[in-house]
Formats: sequence, C-alpha cells, structure tokens
Amino acid sequence: MGLKKHKDIICLVGTIVFIYAVFHFVGIGCPIKFVTGISCLGCGMTRAWLSLLKLDFGAAFYYHPLFILPPVAAIVYFLKSKINIKIYKIIMLTIVIAFITMYLYRLIFTDGDIVVFEPQNNIIFRLFEHKRK
Repeated sequence: MGLKKHKDIICLVGTIVFIYAVFHFVGIGCPIKFVTGISCLGCGMTRAWLSLLKLDFGAAFYYHPLFILPPVAAIVYFLKSKINIKIYKIIMLTIVIAFITMYLYRLIFTDGDIVVFEPQNNIIFRLFEHKRK
C-alpha cells in the first residue's frame, strides 16, 4: 500500500474524529443517534477509551466490551500486505461478527443506558413534534 493511501486513511480518520468532537462540543453527541434515535455498533466506544485513559478498565469494558478491537483491526489493515489474504479476511470478518453480535446482545438484553433503540427521539421526529405544538 502506498504512502498516499496511508495518508488518505489517516486524513479520513482524523476528519471523522474532528466531526465527532465538534458534535460533542455543540451538545449533539453521536451524530448517528442524533439523526436516527438508534445507537450504532460502536456506541460507548468513546467513553470506553476515555475510561481506559483514566485506567478504569471496568468502566471501559462496561461502556463497550470490544473497545480494543478497532486498533487491532487498524493494525491488521495496515499489515495487510504482510498477512496471508485468507487470514486477513478471517480476522476482519471475525471482528465484524463480534461487533454485530455484541450490538444485538446489548440492544436486546441490557438495560438500555448505553445502546438504545428510540427512533422517536431522532431529529426529524422531534422537528415534526415541535411544529405540531
């Protein structure tokens, strides 16, 4: 993989982090939950990493049990040319399946304080409700 491709990926990740930071500082929080009212697969990931930075491993695991997998996926992605393609695909597919499984588990079986399904709280619904009043 060329240097330009690495720069493009780093720029993309940096842009996403910047946008999320702006949303956080203006009070929107997660843009996906703001627009849809539904948590995404990574819901709690930021709080998990912030907890880890404070060395609070219990809280990190509570906010998102798979918080360590995105860096693993990034490392595997950047080492893609040095890994057997079949192994690469197995690792990446396993990570995706782990996230989907954990998301569904948290959505169905947890108390809903982190992962929520509240489409009635999305921005479009709130705008229409506001206009009716």
